[in-house]
Amino acid sequence: MKKLTLVLASALLLSLPGLPAAVHADSTLPDDRFALKGLKQAHAIFDVRLAELDKLLFNLKLIKETWEGINSQKVKPTLIVSLRGPAVKLFTQDQAVPELKELLTDLKQKGIRIEICSVATRIFKVDNRQLLPDLILVGNVLTSQIAWQNKGYALITLN
Repeated sequence: MKKLTLVLASALLLSLPGLPAAVHADSTLPDDRFALKGLKQAHAIFDVRLAELDKLLFNLKLIKETWEGINSQKVKPTLIVSLRGPAVKLFTQDQAVPELKELLTDLKQKGIRIEICSVATRIFKVDNRQLLPDLILVGNVLTSQIAWQNKGYALITLN
């Protein structure tokens, strides 16, 4: 009787309209359709404050891959990178490595807005005139994050 109930319950769940077929954990093909179903646009702001170059590059590449993954599934991504804390020291003309500069150019070409905090540049003694050209200097990134969240952007913290 328990097996029959389980079979009937499984058949009922599989027949429900609007639910995509389950993808098993051992599947080799990633599938975000369930999460993205019904979305035409996705809005997110990434809070980045990493001061270690290797971790920073890894996370910026992850943001780029996230944009590409959402876009490839016919959802328009609108993403913002919010730079604050000691990370701001890595975004100057004399400190930025070529890989970082290229990655920022790629992100900007995808339409990703890259904000940098003037409070952080002041605290960490970064000359705003030396900031990379693809950055948008904002008064206070926390104020910006509050505003973007109130406009419907999901906040994602990367550490």
